[in-house]
Amino acid sequence: MRTRRSAILMVFLLALGLAACTNEQVSGEGFILEVSEEAILVVKNINQERYNEIKDVPGDALIDQGGLELIWLEYDDAGKLKKGDHIEFWIDGSIRESYPEQATAKRIERK
Repeated sequence: MRTRRSAILMVFLLALGLAACTNEQVSGEGFILEVSEEAILVVKNINQERYNEIKDVPGDALIDQGGLELIWLEYDDAGKLKKGDHIEFWIDGSIRESYPEQATAKRIERK
């Protein structure tokens, strides 16, 4: 009886683990403010109207003024993206606390 319970528990945990892998959660979304070969600067949680108000302000000035949720995302295919793209991103690992935040993106999709 005990081995049967153990086997059922193992199957349940395996199924739970597989489900977690397939239900990947979006880490965030926002608009791209700057693009370099290896990274992008993204402003999170704003709408198109607010993006239009700040899109021509240099990234350094936006960082200095504060008040926006900014994140630098390192991304292998950053060169394929462009300023103004509205994106969803998935973080690989943790977010480094700073302003702007910093992280490595494992996936980015245009919205």
